[in-house]
Amino acid sequence: MTEVSTPARTKPFWANRLSPQLNTLWRGRWRPGTVEPARYLYDHELVLVTEGACTVQIEKTGHELRAGDYVIIPPDTYHTTSTASGVYRNCIHFDWERTRIDRSRVIWCFYPKRPPRSALGRCPSFVPKKYFFGSFRQIAPISALVETLFHRWQTGDQVTQALSRGTFLEVIILLMSRADQKTRAPRHPLEYAYAVRDLLDEQIDSKEGIQQLLITLGFSYPHLCRQFRGAFGITPVEYRNAQRLERAKTHLANPRLTVAEVAFKVGFTDAGYFSRQFRRQNSLSPKEWREHPIFP
Repeated sequence: MTEVSTPARTKPFWANRLSPQLNTLWRGRWRPGTVEPARYLYDHELVLVTEGACTVQIEKTGHELRAGDYVIIPPDTYHTTSTASGVYRNCIHFDWERTRIDRSRVIWCFYPKRPPRSALGRCPSFVPKKYFFGSFRQIAPISALVETLFHRWQTGDQVTQALSRGTFLEVIILLMSRADQKTRAPRHPLEYAYAVRDLLDEQIDSKEGIQQLLITLGFSYPHLCRQFRGAFGITPVEYRNAQRLERAKTHLANPRLTVAEVAFKVGFTDAGYFSRQFRRQNSLSPKEWREHPIFP
């Protein structure tokens, strides 16, 4: 008999209602002292700063953006940008919902001219506008996703450009739901456990300790450990070790690397500890496994 898994009945997640339309993508480096003329947008613009810093003035509010910060600029809103030290920006123009309006040529007009109201892409009421400004420093996949997004968009291939919509949707959900995640308590204990697992998967190459990583989720370390062990039967430390030990098998296949070098490559600073953990998991030492690899 086939078992069908259905999600728990909860309040609909706002992101499930999104069907964004990408309009224009552009990015580049600004020299120190550059000032952008004031302008109004026809659509929304997601600005992600990856190097340097700049100030984005939106109406009467100034947003100081440094590397790892983002802001979403609404349409028909007076704004300007300036930088004293230089900045590298990734700018994504989009509408929250699909529209028949062609924005491939016109995405803004300069002050005092304003776009006609009929051409504006409004933000749906269900989108949480309080997260239009924030940071993506602790969201590991964002940088790679943005690179993928620009690459797909610039290919010119219709299929690849269509895939870029999905990539952008992932970017916007990660940005805004991660901010929301820090301010609300999960509704079910499993949410804690999966939040920890997702973070460990994202930060697999991080040199930070487990405790330093987990506190970024906004809950106590002992509490998260209890929930994780209750769901998966191992501690977060054991889970991370298991990740690293599996990666070690790939490196052990390279005879040019010593066991100590393999240990360091996968995140262990103590080769002896690495060897003990490897034997405990595989019933073979790293050297023995290298000579006679055994897979389940």
